Amino acid sequence: RAARSFVATTDNVARLAIDLDHLAADAPVEVTIDGQALPSVAWPGKGTRVSFVRAGDPDAGWSLAAGPLPAEQKGPRRYGPFKDAFRHHVAFVYATRGTPAENEWAWAKARFDAETFWYRGNAGIEVIADHAFDPEANRDRGVILYGHADANAAWSALLADSPVQVRRGRVTVGGREITGDDLGCLLIRPRPGSDVASVGVVAGTGVVGGRLTDRLPTFVSGIGFPDWLVIGPEVLTEAPPAGVRAGGFFGVDWGLESGRAAWESP
Repeated sequence: RAARSFVATTDNVARLAIDLDHLAADAPVEVTIDGQALPSVAWPGKGTRVSFVRAGDPDAGWSLAAGPLPAEQKGPRRYGPFKDAFRHHVAFVYATRGTPAENEWAWAKARFDAETFWYRGNAGIEVIADHAFDPEANRDRGVILYGHADANAAWSALLADSPVQVRRGRVTVGGREITGDDLGCLLIRPRPGSDVASVGVVAGTGVVGGRLTDRLPTFVSGIGFPDWLVIGPEVLTEAPPAGVRAGGFFGVDWGLESGRAAWESP
C-alpha cells in the first residue's frame, strides 16, 4: 500500500478493473499486469476504479481503458452461457405462427419448463404467446423464445441481428448452414435496448428437432451449455460427442468471429 503498487497475473482475461478506494487520491499508482509495467496511472476522474483492456488477440499488451466496461459487451452484468438467460424476472414466449404441430410443441414445452422451474425452484414464470408479447415493454426483463424464427412472431424484434438464426429446416451460423428438420438449438443473445437482460432460444428446425430439446436437462445443477448449441438426434442413442453438430461461445463483443466454436467433422 505504501508503494501504491499493484501487480497482477492473468489468464483468460480481456479486461479488468482495480478499485483504489483504500488509497488517498493524492498521487498516481503503479500497475504491472502480466509483466507489463503501466507506470504513473492517474487517479480516475470519476469514482475510484481504473480499468485496463487487452486489445486484439490474447497476446496483445495491456493499456489503460478510456472508461468503464461498455454495457453492450460481455461483463459481470451479462456474460452467458445459455443458462444465464434465465434471470431478470424471465418470461417464456411461445410460438403461434408456425405449423399446428410446431405451435403445439412450443406451447407444451414452455409450459413444461415453467412448471419444472416452479417445482424445482419455487418460482412462478409467466408464459406468454408471441402475439401478446410487447418487445418494447420491460426491456430489462429476460426472455426465452420457444420456436424458430418462422414460427415465433417475437423473433424479428429480439434476434434480427443474431449471427445464429434458426428457421424451419436449417440453422445458419455466420456463413455456414446446417440443414435438416431434426435439429435442436439453444442460444443466448443480449436483449436489444437492455444493459443486463438476455434473450434465450429453445427451438428446433422442425417438430422432431423441437422434441429433441425436451430431453436436455436445462435446470439440472452442473449442466453446462455454451452460448449456442446445435444438436441432432444421435445425442440420444450414441456416446458423446455424437450428434453435436456445432457449438460455441461468442466473443467479448458478442461476435461470432471473435469467439470460439467447434464443428462436427464432415
